[in-house]
Amino acid sequence: MKTPAKVSSGIARKKQKHINYSKWGYVFLLPFFITFIIFQLIPLISTIYYSFFKYFRSGLKIIGPIFVGFDNYKSLFHSPDLFNYMGNTMLLWIVGFIPQILISLLLAAWFTNTRLRLRGLRFFKTVIYMPNLIMASAFAMLFFALFSDNGPVNGSLIAMGLIHQPVRFLSTVSGTRGLIIFMNFLM
Repeated sequence: MKTPAKVSSGIARKKQKHINYSKWGYVFLLPFFITFIIFQLIPLISTIYYSFFKYFRSGLKIIGPIFVGFDNYKSLFHSPDLFNYMGNTMLLWIVGFIPQILISLLLAAWFTNTRLRLRGLRFFKTVIYMPNLIMASAFAMLFFALFSDNGPVNGSLIAMGLIHQPVRFLSTVSGTRGLIIFMNFLM
């Protein structure tokens, strides 16, 4: 014969409802996939789609889209400047990427080392992360204003007596590359 305690525990086990938590993983993944589809996948597909068309302007009139098939790709791969384009891209990537990774690792090791007992860690972490919050177009306009012929960088260099005429950072290939590398490094 079963005791009343055993009977009540058996009833409690039968009434206990099994809760399935596996669906919550999908719920928490949903924002990522929605954002990825809207901001990455759809623009990628539309870029590939529009690469098969030709658009141009004649004065204020927009002419196109005209379907050209693979003609855009043929003209790209037959262009004598293709290796120049690829070389510029690789140069900007390597010169901007390698120092960025090295300094990021150095700063991460520095700020997580408890033996250093650094003060103001929150301030420095905020300052280091700040360029990620600024849009690339605003960052480019800031650099354009800073490094223009009459900008504060040239004004400071002239005031310190380091140069006598403004440096035309934005008029030379090396100056423009250097600024782009520096912007990519900071962002």
